[in-house]
Amino acid sequence: MSSDGDQPTGGVEGTQPGAEPWPSKETNSVEAQRERSRDSDEPDELVHERVLEFAQKYPELAETPLCETHGRKLRRIVTEADWRDQWVEPEQPTENAFQVTELAKREASTWADALSAFLTAHARYDGLRARFANEQGDEFEIPLVDAWGEEYSKKQYARAMALQRQMAGGDRPSGGESIAAWDSPATAMLTLTASSVPDGTRVPPVEHADAVHDSFSYDGVRDTLRNTMEYHLGLDADQWGYWLQAEPHGMGGDGSGMNACYTHLHVGVYFDTEPLGLDDDLHSVGSEFERVIDKHVEVCEYAGRSAHDYDTIIDYVEESNGCISLNASVENMGSYLAAYMGGYTEELLEKPIEYLAWGSIYWSAARRRTSRSKVLTEAIAADACEQRAESDESNQTDAHGDAVVWDDGRGPDVVCECCGSGWAIDQSRLDAPVSDDDLSDALDAEGKSDETERELTLAERWPTATAAASVGESTTKTRIRKRVEAELKYCNDVPTVAGMLGRNMIDPKHAEFVESVMNGEDDSEPESFRRASLDSEWHLEAIVDRDGEEHAPNGGGVDMAPLKLPVQRILDETRLQHSLGRGEMWRCSKCNFAYHDDGTMHARHFVGEHGITDPESADHVLLVDDYYDEDRECMRHPAERHDSR
Repeated sequence: MSSDGDQPTGGVEGTQPGAEPWPSKETNSVEAQRERSRDSDEPDELVHERVLEFAQKYPELAETPLCETHGRKLRRIVTEADWRDQWVEPEQPTENAFQVTELAKREASTWADALSAFLTAHARYDGLRARFANEQGDEFEIPLVDAWGEEYSKKQYARAMALQRQMAGGDRPSGGESIAAWDSPATAMLTLTASSVPDGTRVPPVEHADAVHDSFSYDGVRDTLRNTMEYHLGLDADQWGYWLQAEPHGMGGDGSGMNACYTHLHVGVYFDTEPLGLDDDLHSVGSEFERVIDKHVEVCEYAGRSAHDYDTIIDYVEESNGCISLNASVENMGSYLAAYMGGYTEELLEKPIEYLAWGSIYWSAARRRTSRSKVLTEAIAADACEQRAESDESNQTDAHGDAVVWDDGRGPDVVCECCGSGWAIDQSRLDAPVSDDDLSDALDAEGKSDETERELTLAERWPTATAAASVGESTTKTRIRKRVEAELKYCNDVPTVAGMLGRNMIDPKHAEFVESVMNGEDDSEPESFRRASLDSEWHLEAIVDRDGEEHAPNGGGVDMAPLKLPVQRILDETRLQHSLGRGEMWRCSKCNFAYHDDGTMHARHFVGEHGITDPESADHVLLVDDYYDEDRECMRHPAERHDSR
């Protein structure tokens, strides 16, 4: 179920008149590859047909496992678990042994199986409706859609066009006109990719996608991009933003490309050139983005210089097929992103097979394929806010920024009261509110009032609760009661209330309570409250399928399961990861099994023959016969490495 529909985006618009499309790259085609004729419209048959097409066009990829990383979580449905029974011996002689079933390993399914699961899950959304109800008996239903259908693509399309309007100006679908927020907006497109066969061995698609996306993270490409824009170019944080979009390689190709169906990233950078004083000359900016490309090649395991060779680009503005390209027009970026989103608004099962295989990677790994910086997100929210104010179907009357409030969260301090966005809002319109600490200091300086002296009620102590109840007395009163009762137990004469307070260092505000304890009274009373809710408190009541049958909601969330690959883990985290040198041979100290090739056979031996699944235990059992006594550091036994320190 898509969770990306929180902001209304208005209608879907076409490219603005006069805006040239962003020059397409080799893998960016958004034209329908071919018209497909289907003998049957049955979803199950169509799913089978598309999976078969993938297996025939890309037989090697179809049999490739999604992932071979121990501990990586995937959707449970695209994993295969192997369970085993094991007897547990008792700790005491009088106890009986018992049998348990434990997970021996959990492997990822093949790419073809994942594609089948992905398309089947999408097809099952067709006709599904969610019914919501409240305590008053009111009900309504909405159709359920996932993030791979036409509706989602239209929303992304509209968001791209909203950015174009907010930064460069233009007419909104709701009838109003957006005023350009930036004086001289420009765009850059950075392309980040990686090889799927970096050393001649096929990389599983999820691992490849993880490597590409993880490079764009804090301490990685994202930080380098921010430093480039704000430190090297000197822009403020609200004068630039990025839109990251993942796309498949080899769309509609003949299947010969090594990276076909794998992912790559486009990072669209929006920025205002007016503070730079470039007079529309972006040539000097292009070289600044080179450090961003360098960072990706540095931190991405499978990225190489050949696919990111900006030295071959003669002109960053005139050329568009390299890893860096610039354009002194925000319309081109908006049109490019919008065209990419809008070009695939056909039903998922009708899209090119490369797109489907690529989509199964993101679906299986539950990974987002697009992200935006906060500045761009706020610009999109502001555009939607304007459209709501102009729409006859909305109850919003204030335009964006007409009413503002203070926001202590991350980002602008002064934001629109309607949408929470600070885009294009003068931050000097409100003064910072007095902090709780400053208010407390002011009250202390003036002296506490009778209101602050009194004990707070349960409702005042718990303002966020809908209802609560308290039985007995507070812990403070319990401590005071014990002190007073202990004092009375050993006193010959009954003390005064003032004397009791003084000797036991009790705050005078509890004098009335102390007196009641001295008189043998118990004034503890149950306290409770229930706040009347102003909300309708809508809740999901049922999922209704296309046949009208109702199903209880399962609580939502994606059912993920971590891979358990003991052989791969031992191979990756012990000396078996190293290649044998001249005269070296692997040997098992438990059974003397020896092998002179790569470590895969020995890793399987440890798991299968001895039940060893822990890398540390396997490394202690592993011996390396060294015929020439070269004593390589990487091949030393863990105990020997420890003793040499």
